[in-house]
Amino acid sequence: MSDEKQRKRKFKARMTENDRYMIEYLWNTEKMSQSDIARKLGRSQSSIARELNKGNTLDFDNLDRRTLLNMDIHARIKYSAQRAQFMTLQSQPTVGQGLKLTDDVKDMIEYWINVEHWTPEQIIAGKVLDIDISVSSIYNWERRGLIEIKKHKYHTKHTPKERQMIESRRAKQREIHRLREELKHKGELVRHSIYERSQVVDKRKQFAHWEIDLVLPSKMNNKRYLDTTAIMTFTERKTRFTALSLVKSKHTSDVLDAFKVFWEKYGKAVRTITADNGSEFISWDFLEHVQKDLGVKLYYATPSAPQQRGTNENRNRKLRDWYPKGTSFKDVTQQQLDEVAFKMNNLPLTRALDGKRPLDVFDSGYKTMQRYRRAYEKRKLKMLEEKKASQDNHDSNNKQ
Repeated sequence: MSDEKQRKRKFKARMTENDRYMIEYLWNTEKMSQSDIARKLGRSQSSIARELNKGNTLDFDNLDRRTLLNMDIHARIKYSAQRAQFMTLQSQPTVGQGLKLTDDVKDMIEYWINVEHWTPEQIIAGKVLDIDISVSSIYNWERRGLIEIKKHKYHTKHTPKERQMIESRRAKQREIHRLREELKHKGELVRHSIYERSQVVDKRKQFAHWEIDLVLPSKMNNKRYLDTTAIMTFTERKTRFTALSLVKSKHTSDVLDAFKVFWEKYGKAVRTITADNGSEFISWDFLEHVQKDLGVKLYYATPSAPQQRGTNENRNRKLRDWYPKGTSFKDVTQQQLDEVAFKMNNLPLTRALDGKRPLDVFDSGYKTMQRYRRAYEKRKLKMLEEKKASQDNHDSNNKQ
């Protein structure tokens, strides 16, 4: 036999379920011989013979060998593709189990966890088993029901005191939520935590959700800032579009003036704003202007958690390419900041935007938002007109 033929036989694919149904038809209905079926399917005659024996549904154990051989072969073998497929799958080792989860290994794992109170991590670290397996393998075997583990053995149980503390914290959170809802119902100002923010915002699925921060000048040796100026940065979460406003000082009136510069340009593209807990943003004047006057919900990140505003922090670092640390902002103009913002938004972002420019993505998102907004206003106006017409008809009927 040539090397080429040996190579072909060596890499022959396994018998599939479709092959078995083809054998069932050719053997039971067409009454073809094993050699003819082998040639038709491109397999060896011995593989067809093994397959027929595997899927045979007839039992002739009561007959002697001579009588059995004298019978027509199609009469003593009735092939079932379904039975053969079942026998094949049943004989195959379970994926992930292989030869590692033997009865001895199973008993060892269950003993050390359920009796000795070890965790799967401790079993692996202590090298209790003679085979090389991972912690995840033990958990996978337990999930699939291959081993029995009493879960409370490796899950922490709280003491009565700990349970009382947990319930106390939960009761406090429920009370905070109740009070917050009452204040909102009365129309009073409420500071919203970032954890109240919608998942649509978190996953960047919707346009017009911004993050805000202040970039301050460097401090001198006496830990005072070089000057009172600062740069207010705004970053749209989905598009990474950045806007910059010059702040004369951290006084509330100056902060509001800088915010108004941003609002005049991009107010129609704002749904929510997320800020840190800096004094300039948590002031009631700022909160009142944003939430009450402008009708925009303002969320506050957790203190000392800049990663919750990672988009804004990233753009702030990029801003340092133009204004390195130690730079004073007292001679910077708003026009210069607009030029820097344009350059930042004109840079393609390979990872975040697949090579697109924030400027282009922002323009597309803004146009889409305005289109939906016009459609919404149109539907709203139509509903008001229909409501008014219905009310007029009702009043007319009452007069009659």
